[in-house]
Amino acid sequence: MQQLYLTMALAAFTVVGLGLTSGLLQKLPLSRPLLALAIGVAAGPVGLGWMRPEDWGDPHLILKEAARVTLAISVMGVALRIPAQDLSRLRRPLLLLLGPGLLLMWAVSSGLAWLAFGLAPLMALAVGAAITPTDPVVAASIVTGKVAKSSLPRDTRTILSTESGANDGLAYLLVLLPLLLLTEGTEAGLGRFLSHTIPVGVLLAVAIGAALGGVTAIILRVGDRRGWVAESSILGMTVALSLLAVSAAHAVGSDGILASFAAGIAFNALVDRKAEMEDENVQEAVSKLFTLPVFVLTGALLPWSAWGAQGWTLGLFALAVLALRRPLTLLVLAPFMRVKRRDAVFFGWFGPVGVAAIYYALHAQEMLHDPRTWTITSAAVTASVLLHGVTASPGVFLYARVANEKGKSRGG
Repeated sequence: MQQLYLTMALAAFTVVGLGLTSGLLQKLPLSRPLLALAIGVAAGPVGLGWMRPEDWGDPHLILKEAARVTLAISVMGVALRIPAQDLSRLRRPLLLLLGPGLLLMWAVSSGLAWLAFGLAPLMALAVGAAITPTDPVVAASIVTGKVAKSSLPRDTRTILSTESGANDGLAYLLVLLPLLLLTEGTEAGLGRFLSHTIPVGVLLAVAIGAALGGVTAIILRVGDRRGWVAESSILGMTVALSLLAVSAAHAVGSDGILASFAAGIAFNALVDRKAEMEDENVQEAVSKLFTLPVFVLTGALLPWSAWGAQGWTLGLFALAVLALRRPLTLLVLAPFMRVKRRDAVFFGWFGPVGVAAIYYALHAQEMLHDPRTWTITSAAVTASVLLHGVTASPGVFLYARVANEKGKSRGG
């Protein structure tokens, strides 16, 4: 119990402390996830030893479930921030990123894992799938806030946010396919993938989430018009809705992350309180309350000894993933996306690996009983949080400066 309350106190301290210094942090090349991860490392076994994961029972299960809930709430926040009227106009780049883009990133990540560690092909595909999706939690620190809103075009923020929210759920297919083939054999695994994972894990998840989000929005609209609702917080309601969606989907064996995103999209499309949703700034509030503690836990659970056993190969792999997985994909897709070159460069670099990878890696480790999934993926997550955290603010300012210079040159 002492460890429980100490961990809760450190997580709360992180949220409060970073909130009180948010103005200062905007001027520094340091993101909140990076600082939260550093606090976890400092308080963990390799630091001060205040957090002792060995006393938690099953720390990886705790982190996995914390990551699942955090993802569900985060993708809900992403869905609520998406301007619904922009989706049809941006469907081309979004469909390319969520279709061919997701598969290309999977192929690059899996190929790097196979080359670096000599993994069996299916194992490499499982590890590659875990680090494929763009993380909505880390991406939120890049595309939200006053600096991002003043420096990045609305379309750029919408594309990155929407992709990061949707591909976390779609990655469920990429992760489950190799895992089922490994655990159940080729024929049985493929049969289960086609008969259960796609219809139940994905399609049913979308149906459950859309139904919950749509019904909630309609009831709220009717209640507002008839005076049934005296006061309500959109933030509180949508957090509860995301928990309801992930719980309902999990109960029937569906993907709760995708269900939560679908619930947010449906709620956003049908609710009347657009101004209230914008005023409460749902995504930023959720990021402070739920995502930072996950990175504190992750920092305390980083497998330093396993990293050391892998040697320099692990570090090169993590850097190669960040340098090739997404930049190479955007290099291929940019001509078809019809976006500006600076947008393609921005999308190519700022596709972080974060909480989604943590969740899927621990899910894979649970199914395969192979610690390599966590060892390899946690290195990629740490490298991404570090490098994307350091480059986020300079990258946003550089993007704005290039855009202004081009605008002046055209004006002249």
